[in-house]
Amino acid sequence: MSDIFKKYKGLRVLVTGGAGFIGSHLVEKLIDLGARVSVIDTMLCGNKIESLERCKNLSIHRLDVTDIRAIGPLFKGQDMIFHLAAVVGVEETQDEPVNLLNVEVIGTANVISLAAKNKIKRFVFASSSEVYGDSTKPMVEEGPFNPKSTYALTKLMGEHFCMAYYQKFGLEYTALRYFNAYGPRQDGRFVLSRFVNRALAGQEIIIYGDGNQTRDFTYIEDTIHMSLLAGIKDEGINQVLNFGTGKDVSINMLADMVLTSLNLKGKIKTSYVNYDRRRSLEIEVFNRIADTTKAERLLAYRPVTGLESGLQKYIDWYKNRK
Repeated sequence: MSDIFKKYKGLRVLVTGGAGFIGSHLVEKLIDLGARVSVIDTMLCGNKIESLERCKNLSIHRLDVTDIRAIGPLFKGQDMIFHLAAVVGVEETQDEPVNLLNVEVIGTANVISLAAKNKIKRFVFASSSEVYGDSTKPMVEEGPFNPKSTYALTKLMGEHFCMAYYQKFGLEYTALRYFNAYGPRQDGRFVLSRFVNRALAGQEIIIYGDGNQTRDFTYIEDTIHMSLLAGIKDEGINQVLNFGTGKDVSINMLADMVLTSLNLKGKIKTSYVNYDRRRSLEIEVFNRIADTTKAERLLAYRPVTGLESGLQKYIDWYKNRK
């Protein structure tokens, strides 16, 4: 870990969505660094920080960010906010559009207004690469933007909340556009974990469309390392940053890598299905790859875990968990 992470020792950090996939890894690392961490999470998608519940520097609050009265007292005395609470998963955002708007718009408005009211030193917002829509070229922070789903649009709105609160109240922010984070603790709703889980269960791998869609997969340890750097370095203040690897891979190639890593190639069938109501063609992003130049320049760091290595780490974790 970098020496700059010593600045986290003793900091009071509030993490919304801290019991989720990215949130749980962030909370774990913050505690390791000596921060005093408070978590707000509904636990509706499970609790991935159960093993940490007895940590003396951790307090967990089963609350909803849409309830401003309930969460308000927890902001007093905090130094930093990581706002990760979100509705995740393409199917979930399609099935629950009202809940999506409540969490992503009202929830974010609540959290950022409370941060400004309590004069929090830094507000870190978890945005998404979804804001870009499709592009055959590496996506740069300046755009262009073509959000194809309500989820993508709400993330772009969240970034504008950050800019507006800085302009009016001086709340320093950092917005992080995550590109397909993966790794241990990710549940089976997401493509890489779904492929591994199904293959190990002896079930066919199912791919939407023709499988030529591309993604920029970022291992969770790199995602967290970059998030912590962005949150503590002065260079991250009032910036929007891409968090990816700058390398893309097709879904077909990912499926092949999974089966090869599991020694199941030729034994597990791969099937292709049409888009449907839950995963519609209209909101599918077909090409996604990050331009990481800005993040590398400001944070002096680039991801170190390649997809093949990260995939094996996930497989090892999954087998050990079972």
